[in-house]
Amino acid sequence: MRVAIAIAFALLLGSCGVPVDQATMEPPRAQPVPVQPEHSHDPDPVDELSLPASFVGTLPCADCAGIRHHLDLWPDGVFHLRMEWLDTPGVAYDRGRWRKAPEPGVIMLRGASEPPLRFEVKGPRMLRKLDLQGRPIRSDLPYELISDGTLIPVELSLGLHGMFRYYADAARFEECFTGRSYPVAMKGDYLDLERAYLRAQKPEPGAPLLATFEGDINLQPAMEGDSLIPTVSVRRFIGLFPHQSCERSRSTASLDNTYWKIVRFGADAVAAVGGGREPHLLLRGPEKGYAATVGCNQFAGGYDRDGDRIELQPGPVTLMACQPPLAELEDRLMAMLDAARSWAIYGQVLELFDASGVSVATFEAVYLP
Repeated sequence: MRVAIAIAFALLLGSCGVPVDQATMEPPRAQPVPVQPEHSHDPDPVDELSLPASFVGTLPCADCAGIRHHLDLWPDGVFHLRMEWLDTPGVAYDRGRWRKAPEPGVIMLRGASEPPLRFEVKGPRMLRKLDLQGRPIRSDLPYELISDGTLIPVELSLGLHGMFRYYADAARFEECFTGRSYPVAMKGDYLDLERAYLRAQKPEPGAPLLATFEGDINLQPAMEGDSLIPTVSVRRFIGLFPHQSCERSRSTASLDNTYWKIVRFGADAVAAVGGGREPHLLLRGPEKGYAATVGCNQFAGGYDRDGDRIELQPGPVTLMACQPPLAELEDRLMAMLDAARSWAIYGQVLELFDASGVSVATFEAVYLP
């Protein structure tokens, strides 16, 4: 009986066309699933930019005839920017790093002296400015910067913070905000910088130290050969800070306990007059108050702040007689202190605004020992 059952089972499997040993050892093989081809994405217009290149154009201004922009972009993510107001004697400079924005076809410029700027890439040789939120500006006015495909480097004149080193009769400066390294021209206030460096470096010659100065970045002859290379010049040496580094300069400054150099009153550039004291505002905290000057009298007082709101109260003022243009600058300083109602910080830049949200002053953080 058992033999008959075994023979019948074998015949059943054989009728299926499957050998006994394979049927008991190998499962059916799965059929391969066809792989769908990936859909190709449209290229990002940012990748089509031909860099390095200069982009120029006159952009609209709410309360002026226009602002002439000269923007240099490099493929390593560095930008230089010059802005010139057409109907007032105002020129502003900035430098920083640019990158792709989260939105396709948009680049974001993060500088040291302005809120982040956004441009839509309209082609390899055209940028269109967007608002601060990255939205298109709905206007018939021109918001485009155009390039002819070449780089004509703008000459920058601005405050610089970076790591300075002098070794083997050669000086170099690594600018904090962009990370770029430049040779330093031995002119202007360079000797003051070198002497301060050598005094501070007696234990360890050749090591980099953080330096702050007003200077220029432009093309100058190389030490060897006939080529022109980007070079830093020191116009006015401010200070050398042995125990600091670029990391602090790349971070966001604090409102309190920071030396704020006055850069602009409204849209008007401000600078030291006749080699005098640098115009500045020092906020020591609400419990200690503020100190301010444009280079003549010293202003002091208290202030209250709540979130982004601020109000500065008048206090003692020295009574020196100030010659023009210091007298006019002091009037602007007093008006600014009286009008300020809110504040905002962008990296190392502070702006104060009046009650209607109009900027009354712009400051740049300078770090003191």
